[in-house]
Amino acid sequence: MTAELNSSAGPQWPRVLLLSDEGPQLSTAGGILLYRLLEDCPTDRLRVIEREQVPGWTRLACPYDTITPRWRRLERSRFHRWHRTLRSFGLVPPVPASAVEARLGGFAPEVVLCVMQMSSYYDIAWRYAREKGLPLVALVHDVNEEWERVFRFAVPAQRRRDGAFYRYAARRLCISPEMERLCAQLYGERGDVQYPNRSEALRPRPLDEAGNLKQAGRLTVGFVGNLNYGYGNELLRLLPAFRATQTRLVVFSKPPGGAAAALIEAEDCVDFRGFLSTPEEAWAATKRDCDAVILPYPHPAGTMERLLRHHFPSKLPEYLALGMPVIVTGPEYATGVRWAMQNPAAVATCTAPEPAALRGVLERLRSDAFWRLALADNGVLAGSRDFDPTAIKRHFLEHLRNAAMAHE
Repeated sequence: MTAELNSSAGPQWPRVLLLSDEGPQLSTAGGILLYRLLEDCPTDRLRVIEREQVPGWTRLACPYDTITPRWRRLERSRFHRWHRTLRSFGLVPPVPASAVEARLGGFAPEVVLCVMQMSSYYDIAWRYAREKGLPLVALVHDVNEEWERVFRFAVPAQRRRDGAFYRYAARRLCISPEMERLCAQLYGERGDVQYPNRSEALRPRPLDEAGNLKQAGRLTVGFVGNLNYGYGNELLRLLPAFRATQTRLVVFSKPPGGAAAALIEAEDCVDFRGFLSTPEEAWAATKRDCDAVILPYPHPAGTMERLLRHHFPSKLPEYLALGMPVIVTGPEYATGVRWAMQNPAAVATCTAPEPAALRGVLERLRSDAFWRLALADNGVLAGSRDFDPTAIKRHFLEHLRNAAMAHE
């Protein structure tokens, strides 16, 4: 295999089995990241085993299959915390490697890839890799302890289980420096940082467009993506600042639930466009109709604080590639805010919790064309430096190749 991987014909992919809760597709944030990382992999070198296949979702051309862990139905019941607690102690019957093998149709993977999301799935990937003597590459996007809450007495067992998985992995690709440091602290092994990868097709609009407002005398700010992670509730909380400055907020997203649903009704300052069929359509509409974009972290974050301290928002690399001013609001400990504060020439940042504090940022963006132009230009440069999608994909392939070669 070494000669094959080092072929001068171009970058060669090892045979990859992606076994994870979520597979590569273009309908969810995590699926989009996987799709972009794996879109160049030849179809005969990739197999995907995931939780479910939703009709209508755009997927890669490689074969997909599904697998259901034992007692999976408990995850959707009032007993979900008990189920996760029992898993932490190894008391849930495991899915045998033979069940994975039966879905591969003779495909012989050289490396197993999984996202450290939903232990019922990364446990299957880990078990299969160990039984077959294969290397494991783990992607760490979130603090899974926060998504899979167990009873307090089971937290040490959960952490031991996750630590054994993390240490087995030949490569540990963490979404941010903060996530890498947290995993090193929890599990005793260092990893590598792999920021979220934006689309290579995303191009900035002409920078001089930032010099003129789309609507004379009125600022138009866009938000693109799901309103989870508290973004929807925070936009709702910030509406007084939009109203006070006569700023128009354009939202490209699925209709939010809960309190954030009131955004749709705030028609005096919110233009809710809904979820467009492709990300490319949303970015094109944003560049055409908006003067700036906003990333609104919840402030205060409450129960989401630990997540926001360690994850990294995929919106930020995409926003910075648009050639538009980027606004980031939220507490200083949030990873996106921390990056923005380290790059003050590239982002307009507001860390004060009061909605009135945002008014000054919005008013300056409306009145100061030179600032808009500087933010747009510096944002593209900083984003290209830290979030170059070609470099991220190249490094990802290097991790897969090196993991496979080390286990020959």
